[in-house]
Amino acid sequence: MAKKLKDDGIYVFDEDSVDSSVTFESHSWKDVILACITSRYFVLGGIFVVLGITILIMTTSLQFSGYSKTISAESQGVARQYSIPAPRGDIIDSEGRILATTESVNTLMIAYAGMEDADLNAMLLELSNLFDQYNCLPVEDLNTYFSLDPYTFLKSEEEIAIWQTNRNLFALTEANQNTIVTYSDSYVKQDPQVFFLYLRRLFKVDESYSEADAYRIVKLRYQIYLDNWAFQTGTPIVIAKDVPEELLSILLEQNYRYMGLIAGKEYRRVYTPLAKAASHVVGYVGKISQERLVELENLGYTSSDIVGQAGVESQMERYLHGQYGQMPYNIWSTDGENGVFYDESWGMDPVPGATVKLTIDSDVQQVGINAIKDYIAAAEQAEASDPTGYATASAGAFVMLDVHNGAVIAMGSYPDFDPSHFVLSMENDRQAEEQVEYYLGVGEYESITAVDMPLWNRAFMSQYAPGSTFKMVTALAALESGVITPGYNVITCESPVDIGGHEWTCLERPDGGHGLLSLRSGLATSCNIYFQKLGVQTGIDSIDAMGELLGLGELTGIDLPGETTGIRASRETKRLLRVEEYDKTWFVADTAQTAIGQFDNAFTILQLARYTAALATNQLVTPHVIDEVIADDGSILYSGGTDSVSLNLNEENLAAIREGMIAVGNSEMGTAYDYLGDFPISLACKTGTAETGLESINMEYSNGLFVCYAPADDPQIAIALVVEKGEWGSSTAIIAKKLMLAYFGIPDPSTGAPYDSSPVIGDIVIDITPVPASPSDVPSEE
Repeated sequence: MAKKLKDDGIYVFDEDSVDSSVTFESHSWKDVILACITSRYFVLGGIFVVLGITILIMTTSLQFSGYSKTISAESQGVARQYSIPAPRGDIIDSEGRILATTESVNTLMIAYAGMEDADLNAMLLELSNLFDQYNCLPVEDLNTYFSLDPYTFLKSEEEIAIWQTNRNLFALTEANQNTIVTYSDSYVKQDPQVFFLYLRRLFKVDESYSEADAYRIVKLRYQIYLDNWAFQTGTPIVIAKDVPEELLSILLEQNYRYMGLIAGKEYRRVYTPLAKAASHVVGYVGKISQERLVELENLGYTSSDIVGQAGVESQMERYLHGQYGQMPYNIWSTDGENGVFYDESWGMDPVPGATVKLTIDSDVQQVGINAIKDYIAAAEQAEASDPTGYATASAGAFVMLDVHNGAVIAMGSYPDFDPSHFVLSMENDRQAEEQVEYYLGVGEYESITAVDMPLWNRAFMSQYAPGSTFKMVTALAALESGVITPGYNVITCESPVDIGGHEWTCLERPDGGHGLLSLRSGLATSCNIYFQKLGVQTGIDSIDAMGELLGLGELTGIDLPGETTGIRASRETKRLLRVEEYDKTWFVADTAQTAIGQFDNAFTILQLARYTAALATNQLVTPHVIDEVIADDGSILYSGGTDSVSLNLNEENLAAIREGMIAVGNSEMGTAYDYLGDFPISLACKTGTAETGLESINMEYSNGLFVCYAPADDPQIAIALVVEKGEWGSSTAIIAKKLMLAYFGIPDPSTGAPYDSSPVIGDIVIDITPVPASPSDVPSEE
């Protein structure tokens, strides 16, 4: 029964008022009865009673359909209505460009009409042939488990057994080892030919049909059987999609011949090319799982619903989904015309899902994902001629934030995926199904997917050692604790040098070192000795506290599912991560490694972008990709973003950090000078090449990282990025450069320029000192 009827033709009657001052004289009972019968109030009351009884009868008829005057004489308690799905809400970018939308699809449904199996099978075979003739898309879920030519199960033995023993489906039981299984018993059939005979028997598809025709019938019967209880109680079952209007007219005009058929509409999710460029932000949709159904069924969801599985599609599911409508229906049944007609204007229209507007700029997003792809493609080409045999760039991620409010302007992860494949795979598109198997790591793709992780958003689900991009934390901790000041921050880089009982070497100048370095030149050259000495003087506790203040190793609060926390090197972290009691002691050498972004430090790229924005503004923002959610009537249902938090860091100390970051790009000694020295907008940046510990084991390069904000004198955006096995942090700056050119609307002069992987030595971290062999080898840090 419809939850709510449209109010056309519904009237509300007010009671007439009665004058309480009127007095009544005494009369005989005959006079009283006569007076009542002739009273206008009696007439009105009678009319009300008749109307009430009529409404009651009609309502009861609409709810209960078990008698000879109903549509189907053989079923009782049939609800003469069906649910109408709502169009899923659009997802648009910051400029209103569509990333995801819906398109209307004609569907053909079948409702219970009291037909005998033989008549139903004959009709379904005719329909199956018409579907081919008119290029319809039959809904045939059986094809995911079984194939006729040749007889084959398409899933593993275990999956087939689970499918056949499903208590809500076939409810077969596992046979004992010595049991001979036939098509007529109730045991699991591991022989696909025997199982097909079982289906023919179950659906009473007699021997007069060829195997091919029988299979056509069985596929449609199986589709009904999936929801057999709902079918028997009056719920129509979708058996075809993309049905042309011409075929619908033929079928509905001959409704006496095609009993139980109903024309309907569904909505297919459609992703634009812009969505593929932002696939990890947008996400994808798929059939609702049993676990999710339990969570959402009280909100009106059903087992046939399509729901968001990742990204914004998942995060904003309740806004995007919309609300089902209800529609009474009429069919031709075995009763012929001897049925009740229900006015199809009764019912409730569906409520479309809301529009979700993102903070993403699709132009910048596309440039960013292309830049990472190009970098990796060029690196792979260079790898072929690399005499070292080291594996190079294979994956990466980037984030661009608005430094003032945390709006995510661009966020990309590669390898990526095409969300359209998930939609097409649900419609039995074989190529799309193959792609989804790769995305999910099914079967032969398991080992490949485990490496590529195409569905994994590396921007905030993966954590990376920050390498030299962490050095601003060490410097700021030293400044805030008074170890150095903006005016007095010179440290001697000597190489080799003993720090914490171990010998360290300056990577850029191993024989002698840089000599005297200021904080500015230390950041520009990314000198490890400078920051190792500075870190030891500052102490791990101050460094850890500063990292926490800047949001490193802490959840950012991004409005997307799946964010990881990261790890911040500290005394407590070491105690928790190490097994041996000796390894739980914190040593000076540990501080030296932590100070240059190694040891236990591991953060997300989103955290690095947020921390870089904090250096630019002295504020800590909450990143967000949702700008607002807009209802169908234009009202705002939700607004994204929260107020930033003031860090209250000393502005003079921050100015000293910023000066050093500016020198990284515009000073000839800077590690990013070769890539950004001619950049038309001032910027502050830092490069980083971070060890993974797998270099010698897997014969692969270290990760390349880069962070920056721009313009340096009036910050608007912050960027952080990583290229796994990217070889050099400095060379990954080209990706950030392309992102900034796109954001500021500057033509890219390097389009088509040759790839250059020349190293800049300063920010490379190689052969980190091993853990000391015994407590006496190196002092611990108290």
